[in-house]
Amino acid sequence: MAQIAGNEKNVLTSAEVTTMQMKCTSPDQDLVVYPRWLFFYSQNEYRTPLYVRFFVANRDPHTVAYNIKAREKIFKVDSSCGILKPGEKKVIKLFLMSSDDWPLAYGEYTQKRLKLAVECLRVPDEIQPTSEKESRTIARALWKRSYNEWPLERLYTKLNISLVSPINNVQAPATTVSTKIAI
Repeated sequence: MAQIAGNEKNVLTSAEVTTMQMKCTSPDQDLVVYPRWLFFYSQNEYRTPLYVRFFVANRDPHTVAYNIKAREKIFKVDSSCGILKPGEKKVIKLFLMSSDDWPLAYGEYTQKRLKLAVECLRVPDEIQPTSEKESRTIARALWKRSYNEWPLERLYTKLNISLVSPINNVQAPATTVSTKIAI
């Protein structure tokens, strides 16, 4: 392990995280996810890929690792896992793939409530990544270990998504009808 001069804290690389004896615990609070509902609109039955931004923020006084999971295989996330320091906020892009690449039919996803799970896990104080790439690598290694070693320590926050159907998205044209009544 390398030492930081002055702080005397251990820095773990991703290789050391996989082999080191450590204990990750449950955070005091879950992550803030804003907005909690995301809506996608499309006039061409989602044949054009779309994206939306949301953010996750750590309100815990300790460093946490986050992981974003979706049951449906129609989404891609630009940074699906990483490490957040206390009070840190990260903007994340959620990509909706083209409906041509969806595993199920168009009607199986539209007009339904789809969910993403944003998990968080408190990491030991020794883990302090030096770059964004190392942060993602360490977080990925921690999440792989957590399924067997700390399965009940995670906190979840749900993010709801709705794909609005173009048929219901079309608004009727506003018309005014005037009638004259003869008296």
